[in-house]
Amino acid sequence: MIRSQKLRTLACSLALFALNAYLTLRLFHTDYTRQMGSIEAAYIGLARYIAKHLGDLDWFPLWYGGIPYPDTYPPLLHWVCGLVVAATGADPGLAHHFVTATFFALGPVTVFWMAWRLGGKRAPAFAAALGYSLISPACLLVKEVRFDAGGWFAARRLHTLVIYGEGPHITALCLLPLAIGLLHVALTKRRPWYYVMAALAIAAVPMSNWLGAMALAFSIAAYLLSGFDTRWPSAWLRTAALGCYAYAIAIPWMSPATIAVIRANAPRVANNFESTLGQRVYLLAAAAGFLLAAWAMARWKVAPATRFAALISLLFGTTALGRYWFKLSLVPQPERYHLEMDLAFWVAAAFLLWPAVVQCALRIPRRAAWALTLAAALACVPIVVQQRRAARLWERPIDIHATIEYKTAKWLDANLPGQRVFAPGTIGFWLNAFSDAPQITGGFDNGIVNPLLPHVIFQVYAGEKLPLAMDLLKAFGCDAIVAGGKRSAEVYHPYAHPEKFDRAPELWRDGGDAVYPVPRRVHSLAHVMLLGDQVQLTPVAYDSTAIQPYLAALDNPAYPPARFHWRTSSEAVIAATFSPDQILSVQLTWDKGWTAFVAGHRVHSWSDKLGQIVVEPRCSGACTVELKYDGGPEGRFARALSRLSLAAAALWILLALRRIGLRPVPGPPVTLT
Repeated sequence: MIRSQKLRTLACSLALFALNAYLTLRLFHTDYTRQMGSIEAAYIGLARYIAKHLGDLDWFPLWYGGIPYPDTYPPLLHWVCGLVVAATGADPGLAHHFVTATFFALGPVTVFWMAWRLGGKRAPAFAAALGYSLISPACLLVKEVRFDAGGWFAARRLHTLVIYGEGPHITALCLLPLAIGLLHVALTKRRPWYYVMAALAIAAVPMSNWLGAMALAFSIAAYLLSGFDTRWPSAWLRTAALGCYAYAIAIPWMSPATIAVIRANAPRVANNFESTLGQRVYLLAAAAGFLLAAWAMARWKVAPATRFAALISLLFGTTALGRYWFKLSLVPQPERYHLEMDLAFWVAAAFLLWPAVVQCALRIPRRAAWALTLAAALACVPIVVQQRRAARLWERPIDIHATIEYKTAKWLDANLPGQRVFAPGTIGFWLNAFSDAPQITGGFDNGIVNPLLPHVIFQVYAGEKLPLAMDLLKAFGCDAIVAGGKRSAEVYHPYAHPEKFDRAPELWRDGGDAVYPVPRRVHSLAHVMLLGDQVQLTPVAYDSTAIQPYLAALDNPAYPPARFHWRTSSEAVIAATFSPDQILSVQLTWDKGWTAFVAGHRVHSWSDKLGQIVVEPRCSGACTVELKYDGGPEGRFARALSRLSLAAAALWILLALRRIGLRPVPGPPVTLT
């Protein structure tokens, strides 16, 4: 009987995976699609970088003048893709598409498994996962989503993956039900291995996507108020302990410093989100409604699984629909939670409607029930056909070598190797998918550490004056700028005044796009100067007056050149000739994790007003300065804590298994005579 039940569960899982894999079959074997405007470009670049730098992932020198690697993006998906590239030699684009298509196909499987574990019934769980696979409630309820995705029965989840490139969000949507299901199993069975599995799954969700972290918090709150465990103090304390343990595992990539960077950038990235009076009132009203609904369902003795589904539907529906219908924001970027809302609505619909379905089935003849089931299955066929046809259109392959993004990246690698550039729009997104060229732009604005850089980037895009843009780029170590006008083959055309480049000298041109030099005396990221040459006034991006003394020092032929090269991604070596009163300006983003050494001895280093590194070597004559990045005390502590947590989990499981193994086996009764 148990084996038969397991086979049925496996069959349901395989059927759901096969259906969803069929919808996006082409993505499993396509290197690059026609969706060049997709943000997947940045994720492919991260996977390529990981494959080439396994074991050296402390500092990321390619974006925004350099940032700590944890600030690039939650790393789980990119690790998986990077390991696939390293292990198989596959193209990073193919690896990314294969892995994200797999997570897409597994998403309904984990929804089925969670609903089955929580509700104990396979049929409604399968119905919820099947509905989630084929029909998006957001398309039915929100006209903006419906028009964007392509109709009432559009494949919104697949549309989000392929058109917008939200592979990390799709990964988090796949792992979220797994985390809730494993949390339920751990709290129910109370075995060390279940606790560890639940903690790993809980950690995996935010390590895939920051939206997933908020969705996980909502889901755990709903679970704890659903009444699965009537001993609520014990369940809440054990869940809190699991959450702390999960954070201990993930802390190297979600440290307080990284969270502070995300929080600082999130309002700007999220359409200038503000916590206004209206937003706070809406937040309080949503919280009150959530608690009132939890109390009412507990008083009416609603089944725990149904309570959970209703509560997460209320949370995600309030978040997404509040933004779409009433322009109210519960959290930053609330409209993006409509995918979580789809998941929650289908689980709630299955649990709420299933008793009525069972009653109807009992009242009609068996043949009629089977006929209705067959009719429902046949009704799904046109939806599958429509979505499969749309997927084939979205996923059409492209000759990547013919794109301006690829051609620009390869030209920069061949002609300006290792030199920092300003790359606009999709050229910047795709640059590090094909090239190792560092850039002052990047693929994840939430991770910008230097608060001046967003203003500099905006000025280069929006400003009318080319000399001002060149001054700013020179101050941040750029050697070239890529730009194009109306005839540019780049997707977004972000320059408000491309005519400012009309009389600029060109290094290379392809159609409507060109590479222009940024005049610099020395093409290096390190420069010898005096302390008085540093920027003294607070710089602003709309005027270069404050940085003129610094620019003059960069161009001063009296200062000896400094040779800069990377030893690893997190270590740089600089050689120059100094006098004792001279300092070293290094055009890398300052972070407290940087340490400078001369002849093995630590020397003083700090941040200038541009947010870049200054080193005081106190050398006389030829001198070599070493820069090393290890994340500082916080980074070292985080890595040690994560390793200790994983080791403690392994030891806990081994000790538990040993106790089970040493437990005496009951034998036949002994009769004393």
